[in-house]
Amino acid sequence: MIADFTDEGEIQRYLTALRGKVADGTLDEHAGPAAQTIGRDVLDAMPRTTDAQAPEHPFVSHDPTISLLQTSLEDEARKAGVVGEKKHGGPFAHIVATIESILHPERFGPHDDHWVTGVGAAMLDRLAKGNHPFNPVPAEHTIADDARVVVVGDWGSGLPRALEVARLMAEEVADALAHGREAHVVHLGDVYYSGDPAEYKHRVLAPRCWPVTVEQARAGVTSWALNGNHDMYSGGFGFFDTMLRDDERFARQRSPDGKGTSFFRLKTGHWDIAGLDTSWAPDVLSLGQTGELHDPQAAILQRWAAESDRKLMLLSHHQLVSAYDHGDLGTVLPAKLAPLLQARRISAWLWGHEHRCMGFADTQGVPVMRCIGHGGVPIPASARTGAVPPPGIWEETGTFDEHDGVWYRFGFAVLDFAGARVDVRYRDDGGAQTRAESF
Repeated sequence: MIADFTDEGEIQRYLTALRGKVADGTLDEHAGPAAQTIGRDVLDAMPRTTDAQAPEHPFVSHDPTISLLQTSLEDEARKAGVVGEKKHGGPFAHIVATIESILHPERFGPHDDHWVTGVGAAMLDRLAKGNHPFNPVPAEHTIADDARVVVVGDWGSGLPRALEVARLMAEEVADALAHGREAHVVHLGDVYYSGDPAEYKHRVLAPRCWPVTVEQARAGVTSWALNGNHDMYSGGFGFFDTMLRDDERFARQRSPDGKGTSFFRLKTGHWDIAGLDTSWAPDVLSLGQTGELHDPQAAILQRWAAESDRKLMLLSHHQLVSAYDHGDLGTVLPAKLAPLLQARRISAWLWGHEHRCMGFADTQGVPVMRCIGHGGVPIPASARTGAVPPPGIWEETGTFDEHDGVWYRFGFAVLDFAGARVDVRYRDDGGAQTRAESF
């Protein structure tokens, strides 16, 4: 049979099979001792059905157990060395591990007991590790007053168009260096499916992926990343250890003891650029759809804001406002950042999470708010016409045709600092500059 791990119907069949293995105790003989103790909790948390997305939409779940199931399926398929064709042959051509057995029609599918048991055991073992400890010490780094900061969000899919985005980002880094300008690159979070260490190695850190080379890093180009909900679905070990602790290009994003840290401050003469971790939570089964702000981030951010009259720019994975996904707006961020919001102390806020690029009007005391979450996940283009829903004021709507539909383009933003002013350019995966603004 052929299995496509971004085919929602196929994942539903695996989900049903896995629930059966957890319920009848089959996994107890294969999962580690710690995993055995959480099997029932996982069964209770495991949804009965998938997220019911459009059938033409490559399926990326918002549920940690399903995302972990997709990661485990792909990882076990890679180990088995079985690959084949897939339903979604277009935008998701690289992320999907698909498998075809010509020896037995039930091998490597939801009716293959041995295969499902192995996948389920791997999934439970990941969950049994819990979440990576939160590092309460931020990283701090001073950058030039005319530095270039390249920002991309939700990029870690490894898709061909995401790799093209990385190539164009690398061009922006090289251009800055050629003109004597510092360059720095920031990812606003999410490596798919669940931020497993292997997914970081294959989709973020491998050659032709991250747009900063080791040689450039040694020459002063820094790399930074925020923690997304998908990064936490396998506990955050790929984020904190595989990338931040172990990869030389992210060496600046470490606390003084050498450990990776998920929040940071970049300082210019006129700006404090604060990267916040809005995804870490103690619950390994947290859905992560709404923003968190684990202590002591709010207090440290308040201290940074009080230190000087530098403008404050926030970077986060989760959003403060939304024109479409109102269900993802939680109460934690506005509550913990209320003093700064009420004082209009935040000059700009950039985030990802929603897989789109759009600007927002000032609705909560922040004059500049931008979503830059269109780096690596394909979204079917809608037939929507008319004005952008408030509080949105503009939205990138460029599209491309590929195989089974029309899709919104991927892209990123380039921030050129010029003292107190920031000049921003938006580019898409075709290389075009689609928009420019200053604030």
